[in-house]
Parts: sequence; C-alpha cells; structure tokens
Amino acid sequence: MRTRLLALCLLLTAACTPKTPVTGSWDLCPQPRNLEENGESFMLKKAFPKGITTVIDASLGQELKPFQQAECYRLEVTSKGIRLTAATETGILRGMQTLEKALPATLQEGEAAVLPGAAVYDYPEFPYRAFMLDCGRHFFPVETIKKVLDILALHQVNEFHWHLTEDQGWRLEIKKYPKLTEIGSWRAGSPVAGQPGHDGVPVSGFYTQEEARDIVAYAAARGIEVIPEIDLPGHMKAALASYPELGCTGGPYEVACEYGVLDDVLCAGREHTLEFVHDVLEEVMDIFPSRYIHLGGDECPKVRWEACPHCQAKIKELGLKADGHKTAEELLQSWFMDQAIAQLEASGRQAIIWNDVLVDWSNEVIGAPSKKAVIAGWMRPVSTEIAVREGYEAILCPVGHLYLSAADGNALKGDAYFRRVYDLPVPEGILGVEACLWSERVPNEEDILWKLLPRLSAVSELQWNPQARNYEGFLPRLQRMEALYTARGWNWNPAE
Repeated sequence: MRTRLLALCLLLTAACTPKTPVTGSWDLCPQPRNLEENGESFMLKKAFPKGITTVIDASLGQELKPFQQAECYRLEVTSKGIRLTAATETGILRGMQTLEKALPATLQEGEAAVLPGAAVYDYPEFPYRAFMLDCGRHFFPVETIKKVLDILALHQVNEFHWHLTEDQGWRLEIKKYPKLTEIGSWRAGSPVAGQPGHDGVPVSGFYTQEEARDIVAYAAARGIEVIPEIDLPGHMKAALASYPELGCTGGPYEVACEYGVLDDVLCAGREHTLEFVHDVLEEVMDIFPSRYIHLGGDECPKVRWEACPHCQAKIKELGLKADGHKTAEELLQSWFMDQAIAQLEASGRQAIIWNDVLVDWSNEVIGAPSKKAVIAGWMRPVSTEIAVREGYEAILCPVGHLYLSAADGNALKGDAYFRRVYDLPVPEGILGVEACLWSERVPNEEDILWKLLPRLSAVSELQWNPQARNYEGFLPRLQRMEALYTARGWNWNPAE
C-alpha cells in the first residue's frame, strides 16, 4: 500500500565562486547508514544556518517511497542544491543534524562552504539512544543542561535521562511537598578522598517546574525526549531529611554529605510513603510528557526493612516468602516498585528501572517486577541479556563500558580510551543503548564536557548502527568530530 508521507525539502541556490572556499566532509559520528558520494559538489555563499529550528520549505502529502521508521531521512547533495526528505519532522531534524555536521567546522569572513555531493539514506538501529546526567550529587544550571542537549543533538541522541533525586540532593520542585527543595536541595559539603568528614563547601540548587518545562521544550525542538528519574526506594536520604516520617526509623535524617550506598531508604510498609510516591509522580508526569519515567530501584539495602515492624507487617500481609533465590525483602521491593509502575501505566506511561530490582551482581534473578517495566542493565552486559531472557524490554548501559565517569575508564588513554566503548558487544533484542555520567567527581560544566567528549562520538556509533562499526574507519570520523567540538568552544579530552 502506498503511504502518504510528509515531505520537507530544503533547496539552496548555488552561489558565485568565492576566492577561498572551505570544503566540508562526510566523516561523521554517527556514521550514516547508507552514504554514496557522487563526485559533485555544492557551494554555499555563506554557512548553513546553525540550529535545528531553521526555517525550511514544506509540502504535505507528497508521494514518496515509504521510509522504514520515524527517524529515517534521505539527503541528496548535487551541484544544483540540497534536498532533504523524511516521513516525519523528527526525520527532518536528524537529516538537518547530519547536514550541519558535514559542513565546514569554521568559516572565516569571505570564505564559502563547499559540500561534497552525496546521497544519504539513513535511520537508527535503536529507538532508544540515551544519555544520563546526574544532577543529584551536583547541581548544574539550566544553561549547562541546554548545552548538553545541543551536544546530544549533534550526535543524534534522542533521550535525555535526567537524574533528579539523590541522597545528596533533591533537584525538582514538587509543589505538594515544598520541603523537598527547601531542605532537601542543600547539603553542607562533599566528601574528600582519603579524608574523614566533608569539605565544608555547601552544594545547593533545584529546578523549578517552569525551568523543567523550558528544558523539555528546548530538548523537543532538537528531537530529544527528557526522561526524569525519581530514584526510589533507595537513594532517598534528601527526601527523608525533608519528611522524616517517610523512613522506617522516623529519623532524624540529614541530606547526605557522603557518597555510596546508604542504609536509610523509604519505608515500604507505611501507607503514607506510597501516597508520597503517588503524589510526586503525578506532578512529575504533569511536567514531563515523556513516554518513559525512570523510577530508579538501584542500591536499596534491606537492613532497615528487616528490622521495621511496618515493612514486616506488609510482607506478612502480602504473603511474601523467601525462596532459595529471593528474600522476602527483595520481593517487597518488587511489590513496591510495581505500585509505581502500575500508576505510570494507568497514565499511558512506561517505567524504566535499574536492573537491581531483577538481577544482582552474581547474575542471580532476585526479583519479579512487572513485565511492563523496562530494565536498564547497568551492572554488566549480561544484566541486560538476562532481562531480555526473562521477557523484559531492556537497555544496555554497563558500568564498565558506558559509565563515562567511572574512575577506571577515566584512566584509559589512547586507543583503549575509545575501544572500551566502541567495541562493546550489543545483545540482540534490546530497546537501546545509554551512556551515563554520574557527578560525584563532576562538579561543573567544564568537567561534564571533559568526560562526555569525545567519548559520545563512539557511543553514538554504538547507538545508531552497531553492525557497521569499524574502528579504523572510526578514527578519521573522530578527528572530524573533534574539530567540530573545538569550533563550538566545547571542552573536550584529547586522551593523549
């Protein structure tokens, strides 16, 4: 059946030959799926307008060969002009991002851009291509978040996973619970390696709901969905400091100045804890229109639940019993997460949870969360494989390869710096691939970019078309991307 598609085309008029033309390149990351240079070239009198909100001619209902999926696009460059067609506006954005990268990185006054002629037919392997930024341990201003989104757009990343809550800080305004930001967004200091206590330098900040909506709109204009994370029931000490009645012991609690896995977590046996989670998620869904909402679920010790009469009463009420693989408290976490998962599903959303709720470090299946949730496999690649085997949609994001802030990864130099990311095997049947940047040792924008670039070039190839990966072919594309980073004034790590 012939499909009526939205066709958007960009036609540029050739300019007079200037004195000093500068030639662009198709050495890009991610590498387009199908690209054939035709020996022609097209000259622009001045640089292609930057940004994705560029005005382009549009026509509706033109008959085209059907595209494979929503992000697919066709780009044709000849001596007569540039033509970009796609089935959707998102496809047009992806084509525009490719075109912007192909043009010269810098143009001086009096120079013109020459774009080598080519035919590109391109689409991604995975519908989920994400980058996560932890704003819980350190707060980053709106301007920094927008710069990160610009970087993600350049690499065809389509999901921004925004980690907004932690033991060390609650970063999102929740109107029904104002103390979350009045108390929970401030801590007295951060740990100092090898020393007791903390450095005494306060860390604070949170995003108003208006600011969060602004970031959602900014991302959407770049073809990026913002996925908020409210990490529960662990990593919640900032919330407990704000509302002590949410914990098993009742406190008192303080916003954590130390990092690591902390024993104090939300009480799974108290009804008002479930009410709190429900209320927070209702406000989160009102702010963020994303299909996915991340519920965390990682690193939740059970020591408080084991001693808590409310949690033990809930275990008895639900009839949860330990077996050779799962403790009653681990099953309680699955039940607790399922309450939030069901709430999201009833609102037309889908939960993402870390693999801890399903599988542990020994690769043992320890939980039974709802199959409606997506499992993010962070512990190791096999965590994602197990999730797929158990019947879940799953995301590949192993700490040893795709945690861009991991200490051992930061120590890698030269080829090893990129090969760990670039050569990661991709399991079959996954939803997508995600890179994560945790902020324990990343306190500012300069450090974010230093950890992110140029590793995101390798990640983007893993996400877009993993079957076509070729490391020797990647290196010249990497050099091209580094030139683009320099031209934009972005801080990047040469990894010498």
